[in-house]
Amino acid sequence: MLSAFTMSLMASFLLGADGAISGMGSVTADLQAELFEACGKGDLDGARRINDRLAPLVSVFYAPPFVDMHNRMKEALVLLGRIPAAYVRPPLTPVSGAERAAIRRALTAAGLRKRERANHGSRNQGQERDRLRRQQGARQGLRHVARP
Repeated sequence: MLSAFTMSLMASFLLGADGAISGMGSVTADLQAELFEACGKGDLDGARRINDRLAPLVSVFYAPPFVDMHNRMKEALVLLGRIPAAYVRPPLTPVSGAERAAIRRALTAAGLRKRERANHGSRNQGQERDRLRRQQGARQGLRHVARP
């Protein structure tokens, strides 16, 4: 049996799930695998520590409106530098600045993003990259979410 209920993944693993199908896995596959392993070994303290790291992300990704969960996960992938931009197809809309900030805080709380980066890179270079991505997205009929 595979669990598809990311909001209670630890409980599913402890009840004997053989794995998970998780959209959030695109952001946290390594943590979810560690959680599965800890639960399988009966390491409840370790599982709780990992689950506590996942909790802020679960809260921010699956907040209402639920339909925006994938938009939020895409934004997290951008903030982690794993994808270049969070393209969203209509009728969905890009996440707001406030949501982006909440995602950033959740990534930091989960230990996936450093609290302070010594080198933020060239702003002009980042702005130019975002401009080019917006142009590409417009040609493809996509909405672009600029990288902060």
